Amino acid sequence: MSSTEQGTSSAAPAAPEAPESFYYVHGNDKVVHKVSASALQHSALIHGMISNLGYTEEQAKANPFPFENIAGDILQMVVKWCEQHKGKPTPAENKSTPKETNIPEWDKNFLEEVDEKEGQLFDLVIAVNYLEIKELLTYCCKQIALMAKGKTPEEMREIFMIPTDEEDEAAAKEAEERAKKEAAGETTAASDAK
Repeated sequence: MSSTEQGTSSAAPAAPEAPESFYYVHGNDKVVHKVSASALQHSALIHGMISNLGYTEEQAKANPFPFENIAGDILQMVVKWCEQHKGKPTPAENKSTPKETNIPEWDKNFLEEVDEKEGQLFDLVIAVNYLEIKELLTYCCKQIALMAKGKTPEEMREIFMIPTDEEDEAAAKEAEERAKKEAAGETTAASDAK
């Protein structure tokens, strides 16, 4: 009996899929987050650390990547976003003028949730810029631009926590007085030591 008589089901058996590897990160709160390697592909910084330093999963478990300059709740948001987008290729950079950024529905809901918590969107921007997550950074910046759209200068001052000129002058005067007091205190302490 020939292979054509038996049917044409001569598909090769599928290769077994490699098990997912995980790495561990923590922010300034020391809470450790388990993140899949495919999710970390979105962070150029962490991906570079893993590939350039030869960091293994076992090493990562024993010594999680420390990001002391990122608040724990912000790092948790970054991990959530990366896990949601794991395995998805990073889109090519849009070089058209003017640039048009469309935020997908899941990301829009995610950013609106972040935006509801005071100041966290700006903290998220700083974190994703540091971690080099270009796609999320683009979406965050678009969200901030949408927040400013159609607002008066006074409303933008409030949204972006920009002090008025009077508040700036008062803060500068207060800092100057504090510096004078500290300098006087150091002079007094130096003369007392003699």
